[in-house]
Formats: sequence, C-alpha cells, structure tokens
Amino acid sequence: MNKDTSDYLSDIIELLLDAVCVVDVKGTLLFTNPAFQTIFGYTLEEAINKKMLDFVYPEDRAKTINAINQIMTDNLHPRFVNRWVKKDGTVVHVLWSVYWSKEKQVRVAIAHDITEQKKLEQKLIFMAGHDPLTNLPNRSFLITQLEESLSTANTISAIIAVLFIDIDGFKQVNDIHGHSAGDKLLKTIAMRIRHVLDKDDIVGRLGGDEFVIVVKSVKRKADVIKIADKLSREICKPLVFNDDELCYSPSIGAVLFPEHYGDAEFLIQCADKAMYKAKYEGGNRLVFYNEGIKLSGTKNIK
Repeated sequence: MNKDTSDYLSDIIELLLDAVCVVDVKGTLLFTNPAFQTIFGYTLEEAINKKMLDFVYPEDRAKTINAINQIMTDNLHPRFVNRWVKKDGTVVHVLWSVYWSKEKQVRVAIAHDITEQKKLEQKLIFMAGHDPLTNLPNRSFLITQLEESLSTANTISAIIAVLFIDIDGFKQVNDIHGHSAGDKLLKTIAMRIRHVLDKDDIVGRLGGDEFVIVVKSVKRKADVIKIADKLSREICKPLVFNDDELCYSPSIGAVLFPEHYGDAEFLIQCADKAMYKAKYEGGNRLVFYNEGIKLSGTKNIK
C-alpha cells in the first residue's frame, strides 16, 4: 500500500456502511468504526475492550466459537452468519467476513447486516407453505407435517386421527352473498378450528372449502367423536355478513391410524371418502372411514 492510499484509508473505513472490527486472540474488541453503532446500537466507548461473544445471541454462541476456531486454524472458511443482540434488545442477523492474522494475533472482521434479507427469506418460506387467505398450512406443507406425525406415531405406537372437513352451503354463500362473504367465512372457520384444537394438532386448507385436521395421540374413537362435536358447534356459531346471517355447517370424515395404515395421501383420501359419505347422508355430521364406503357419482354434492 503506498503512502497516498494509507493517508485516506481511515477515512474510507469511517464511511463504510458495514462494521469493521479488530479483535484480539482472546476475543476482545480492540477497534471498530461508526457503522458498528449504526448496526448494533452500542457506542464505541460501550463496545471497545468488551468480549465480542457477549454481544452474540446466546443460542448462536457455540456455532460462533466453532466458526472462529476454524478460521484461526486455516482461514479457509472466512464467512459465517450469526445473530447479535442489539442494545435495544432486538436481534440482528449478521454476515461476517473474517481474516485471522497469525503474525499480528488479531482477527479483522467485517459485519454486514442481513436482517431484512432474512425476514424476506422467512416470509417467502412461509408463503410457500401456507394458504394466503387463512394462513393455514397448504396441501404440500400439511402432507409434510402429517408424514412427520405418522413417523412419530409409528415410533411411539400412538393413534392419530385425520379429519376431512367440507363446508355444507359454501357454494350458496358465494352465489348469494358474493366471494367476499365466502372469504370471510373461510377465514372465520379457520380461526374457529384452530381455537378448538390443541397446540400440537395440525389444521390445513387444501383449497376451496376443504380443511384437513390431524389430531395427535387420541386414545379411542370416542375421543374423535368428542372433538368433532366441538368442531361442529364452534364452526356453526352464527356469522353475519352485511346484516345477513350466513347458513353453513360442516360435513366431517375421519380415519384412524394405524387402524387404517398408510401414508399421508392415503389417509387424506380415506377421510375424504368418509366426508362425502357424511355429505351424501345429509351433511352436518361425522362419518368414520371404512373399506365398504362406495360413493361413485357423489363428488358433485355440495
């Protein structure tokens, strides 16, 4: 580096939007630039001579130590991501680029705030797995969750109930009151179902007016009947749209695992058949799946 460059290098560091940190072999912060305060909230006086690890989000300290040890060993993996706790208590996601100077026994690290990027990633992940109207898991995510539940149930010999709900009268609500009424009904039903279930149970929307529920660790068929009764009473509570009370009720099909053994798709299909049997018998009722159900030509029932 020539003299002209070194004369204004400190000015460049002062202007950087990323935090530049110099840390000794014991992990003590020796130097940083004004961007440190912008990103983390601590003044230079509050940060200098403090242990860098003290600022790291507790759950990320172990992986941070491992990353630093790796860098100090070979300098081959100079980048890693962790979370820091800002002065105001909020959490910031940081991408670090680190160089270990064996000669000077210091680490030179540049911190880039990627919090907004992480939030966007999390939002995109959520959107990919959830129905935009109700915020419930969509079919793909629901099947993944159900497969995981079935694997666990196999391991611990638990019983799982899969319930398929279709809303009687939904088409009429849309036709008479419009799609805004239908959307309000679906969002309300989603909230009401979630209100009835335990926090470990799962509910997803397959599309239209179809919901699938996974009830974990039921003991017997009577437990499912009790849950279905609670669901029916909760779903059927009055709902008014533009001064008109909407008319609707649930048809519910249920299947028990491992009484009927299969994967997530198979169990959903079984519960679907039982639901159409309930609808065929007049709706607003629960029907359990059995292999004798024959429903050819009834898929148009609404």
